[in-house]
Amino acid sequence: YTYGASYGQLLEGQEVEFRLFIEQYNNGVFSGKIIDWDGVGAEGEVAIVAGFLEGNLISFKKTYAHYLEIDEWGNSFAAEDIPGHTVFYEGSFNKELNQFDGKWEIIEQEYHTPVATYEMLASGTWRLLHVD
Repeated sequence: YTYGASYGQLLEGQEVEFRLFIEQYNNGVFSGKIIDWDGVGAEGEVAIVAGFLEGNLISFKKTYAHYLEIDEWGNSFAAEDIPGHTVFYEGSFNKELNQFDGKWEIIEQEYHTPVATYEMLASGTWRLLHVD
């Protein structure tokens, strides 16, 4: 995945390699694990993944056990006392490149007022290649 503009100049455009391991698949619904393998913010953290495939579309969420924080220098660490966050991925299959491409989002903060709820989102892009 690639960090988007909301991460600032230090991280925007930086890539993190992740590995998706599908452990269960049934009628387009899948679950398994993702490991953030290499790159800025990658700590080898294992996250739980659940999602679905429908035609060329893919949607899944990645949930970490602990919240991962990134400081202003791009260093990351797990905040063991804060529950993990969820990253939402959506995309489609690109037949020419034989890969999935899409966007991801994290709800960074949520503000509640008497009349509305506001969310601050962080986002980026991702691609997924099949490796045997």
